[in-house]
Amino acid sequence: MIKDELDSLIEKSNIDAGVLITYGDKELYASQADKVFPAAGLISLGILAYIEKMWQQDHSLLDEKLEVTDLSRVRGSGVISRMQQASWPLRDLVFLVAAMSDNAATNLLIERFDIYDIDDWLRDNYPGMRLGRELMRYSSTGQDNEVTANSINQVLKYFLNTNNEFCDIVRNGLSNQIAHYSISTYDNNDFPTYTRMSAVDNYHHEVCSFQTQNGPLTIVALTQYQDKKSEDLLFLEQVGKVIFSKISVPEKKKEKDPKIKRYER
Repeated sequence: MIKDELDSLIEKSNIDAGVLITYGDKELYASQADKVFPAAGLISLGILAYIEKMWQQDHSLLDEKLEVTDLSRVRGSGVISRMQQASWPLRDLVFLVAAMSDNAATNLLIERFDIYDIDDWLRDNYPGMRLGRELMRYSSTGQDNEVTANSINQVLKYFLNTNNEFCDIVRNGLSNQIAHYSISTYDNNDFPTYTRMSAVDNYHHEVCSFQTQNGPLTIVALTQYQDKKSEDLLFLEQVGKVIFSKISVPEKKKEKDPKIKRYER
């Protein structure tokens, strides 16, 4: 059984992991799914969920422009800090945050919508998720950004199941990942897939949602490794191997993007 194999894999590894696997509306496996981990860039999904609620009250928000300053240019993942363009529509920031967890874009959104308002909303709507600081910046009070496998699964489920312009942008970003994901190493299918990977210090997190004919197969794995990152990546590969060897997943063919179709000859 998948539970026995994953339990054994986690027990034998030197990895502290919070893992949650769902298939459609069914929970297939959970281990420390409510354990709190440092969020790294995954906290941006919660930030986007808050902004989507604000957008529901004012659809003009997506066209609002935010200015990049020298102070907002931080290191780490993303492209905005390295580009000369200073003014960005909020819709572009949302896409960059979803697609690559752009740190500067995330911080611009935090500053626009207020860190305390976002954190309060996350506590009420996604227990286990909290926003304690901006990305690549320290909190003077020692607060950190935190998530659980359950909270990430819930916010991802919302974005994948909600049909509106804002969520379309988020899904577009999540479907345009270029990084290699260890969990999907043994996936030999051509599923439409939404993914996110984030890392900080000795923490490495991967989220993959494969859109199958029977509904989404979603894997959330939050991990902390002790020594070598390679051991953590191998662990995640083995998690994926167990899943794809034990679960029958009928394929759902990818649909061509209508925006791309216009330029085909």
